[in-house]
Amino acid sequence: MKNRILPVIAGLAAISANAAAQDEAVAQDGAYIRLGAGATFVSDWEQDFTYSPYGPYGFDVPPTGQMLDISKGLTAAAAIGFDYADGIRTELEYRYAKSDVDLVTPIGGFSESSGPLAPYDPDAEIKAHFLMTNFFFDFANSSPLTPFIGGGVGGAFVSNENAERDAALAYQGRAGVSLEMGTGFTADFEYIYLRTNELEFGPSADEFTAEGPFGRAATGDRYQSSSVMVSLRRRF
Repeated sequence: MKNRILPVIAGLAAISANAAAQDEAVAQDGAYIRLGAGATFVSDWEQDFTYSPYGPYGFDVPPTGQMLDISKGLTAAAAIGFDYADGIRTELEYRYAKSDVDLVTPIGGFSESSGPLAPYDPDAEIKAHFLMTNFFFDFANSSPLTPFIGGGVGGAFVSNENAERDAALAYQGRAGVSLEMGTGFTADFEYIYLRTNELEFGPSADEFTAEGPFGRAATGDRYQSSSVMVSLRRRF
């Protein structure tokens, strides 16, 4: 009987040791890099216009604002992070997003030659660069799939349909699932909601003077997007 029990005990001990070694390997912390790409859906913009009181506008009545119909676009990201092996990850991320503007609808406005201003296709894009600091909580389990949630805060640099630029505070929420692929690679599938503070394009109202600048300022909306992204993480 003793001869039969000892091999069983030895086998169980070997299995336990192997499992402990695997758990220890999984639990090790370390740095990683991440590359990702996906689709982004930017909310339409409704903007108000403020004009320079010194600029001549002839006999035309300029619009008081506009609506931008923005189509789906593409987004790509690169990040460097650190996995603390206790369910927490932090990272620094750069992300770029680009979406087409399908239609611009002026609000109000009148042209002496053509009458009320009509909607038009600007053949233009909304472009955005984001630099974000992110944190994640991983819900580890016995399967290769690990759900996670996260968030981040940082800066957004947005270019509108006229190539005017503005910078604003940006913040985001994220949720997804990771697939362990072995040899240090992990695939992430996630949803990202991002929002900025209100954007202002063109000179601000207090910058208008008789010497210039002339034109108009566009205010009243912010960059909001929902994105789905697939990323590949490589751990070191």
